[in-house]
Amino acid sequence: RAQVAFVSPADLGPDEAGKMRADHYPGDIGFDPLGLKPEDPEEFETMVTKELQNGRLAMLAAGGFLAQEAVDGKGIFEHIGF
Repeated sequence: RAQVAFVSPADLGPDEAGKMRADHYPGDIGFDPLGLKPEDPEEFETMVTKELQNGRLAMLAAGGFLAQEAVDGKGIFEHIGF
């Protein structure tokens, strides 16, 4: 991942360490075996935003599971009967 995102340190001066490539988009490492990445930049931005929002929602849900367990001492599987 670092080789995809960052300029090689050999090509930089001592004060430019950690410089990202100009054509790199954070999180895009070129792995898309199913061809799901949109070609249109506007559609790609929309997809990135939706993915970010879904990740935030999942983190809130995980926090809810932790809070529920902290309150009553039972794990999530105990609540659903496993």
